Amino acid sequence: MHADIHLLLHRTSAAETHRRAAAAGRARPARERLGRALVTWGIRLSGPTDLTVTLAA
Repeated sequence: MHADIHLLLHRTSAAETHRRAAAAGRARPARERLGRALVTWGIRLSGPTDLTVTLAA
């Protein structure tokens, strides 16, 4: 296969893959977005802790 044709096919395939990924990201269900937001919020609220965990042998 000629190098120019191979490069053109690769770029076309990569562009299509990027379009599909972007469309999938926008089509995320509202429940999933809400769930992720709640988890992120919970992690931020928990904040850094100074607790040290010691495992018993």
